Amino acid sequence: MEKLETLIEASIAGNPDAYGALIRRFQDMAVGYAYSILRDFQLAEDAAQEAFFEAYRNLAKLREPRAFAGWFRRIVFKQCDRMTRAAKPLIVPLDSIPARLDSRSPADTLEESEMNAAVRQAVESLREHERTAVVLYYISGYSQEEVAQFLEVPVTTVKKRLHDARTHLREILMDTVEDDLRSRRPSRTEAFAKQIVEFIAAARARDTERIKWMLQQNPRLLVARDPLGNTALVIAMNSGYRELAELLVEAGVEPDLWESAAIGDVTRLKRFLGDDLSRVDAWSPEGFTPLGLAAHFGHQTVVSLLLDHGADLNRVSKHRLGVTPLHAALFGGQIDSARMLIDRGADVNIPRGGSGWPRAGWTALHYAVGLEFGDLVEPLLAHGANVNAKDERGATPFDVARESGHEELIHLLLKGGAQ
Repeated sequence: MEKLETLIEASIAGNPDAYGALIRRFQDMAVGYAYSILRDFQLAEDAAQEAFFEAYRNLAKLREPRAFAGWFRRIVFKQCDRMTRAAKPLIVPLDSIPARLDSRSPADTLEESEMNAAVRQAVESLREHERTAVVLYYISGYSQEEVAQFLEVPVTTVKKRLHDARTHLREILMDTVEDDLRSRRPSRTEAFAKQIVEFIAAARARDTERIKWMLQQNPRLLVARDPLGNTALVIAMNSGYRELAELLVEAGVEPDLWESAAIGDVTRLKRFLGDDLSRVDAWSPEGFTPLGLAAHFGHQTVVSLLLDHGADLNRVSKHRLGVTPLHAALFGGQIDSARMLIDRGADVNIPRGGSGWPRAGWTALHYAVGLEFGDLVEPLLAHGANVNAKDERGATPFDVARESGHEELIHLLLKGGAQ
């Protein structure tokens, strides 16, 4: 088996076969872990699929390749958490589902249904940490050491959880649980890993027809979301793949109000707003406003349009990040959009939310200094930015500048009254 570090380095370099190998190595673990949380195999596969897409985009940020297992588990958990909070069923047209030829008798079908129900009930009767260990251990023959590495706990802890689970279940039912879980593992076929690798390859090659075909075969790709709840269109824009966003639209994705703002589609946005201007500040399912998304992706024409339609400059997202459109523009590195918002009267002293996360409590001036947008420091100060505002950890913009050693920014802040 190829070393994990080698696969990760090759994947970062753009080798789809290497990432395919990573998917095959961790797919059963990902689906098993997701199932232990969501208790539904289709949802678990959805979560795992989206987690692999998210991991691919952020693989270069992984500082220690040997820590991949635990890092990836946290991505899967975020996907599951998002799906649990959303709790919205996916609606797929009946005519898009291929007919299934089933030669089993009604009695066989009923027996299987009852057995599956018994298995699910048995698994769900376990405590969460026991259920996770059982599913991961039995779904595809992972060793206790591998399960421990994935969960980032000692092997002795895994052994204890498995022992307790066996105690809580009758031995005969444990056999049934094991057989049922193994029959559902993604690695029973190559389809799961192959589909993800093919989609990435098709996107890179701008293969419109291939993308269209894949979307027809798996409508769930249309609603794939990352840990922040962003759809495939928003993900494409956020990753700099504007071409992919265009291909997704060409392939049949119908952007909603917020996606239209994120991809800069003025025509669609006007149609969505129509005469109902109450939607101009509507929150997306993930808690972001159209203005926040347009600002984040730097669509100044859309930003201007929304502001002209009365969009709230200072509306804080409902998402845990608690960002204003100005925060979103700065985080996205969209200096021109940020400047437009500042000039139009945005409150420059609202602190960002997201307690416990990096940059929690940052004001616009913190962002300008922390991300080294020197051209924005003086405009922010001119619009009343508090040079001594403190973030959640008590750091002022001056502290942030001093930590980075940026002498020019330090000078500007001292000139602006930093203490």
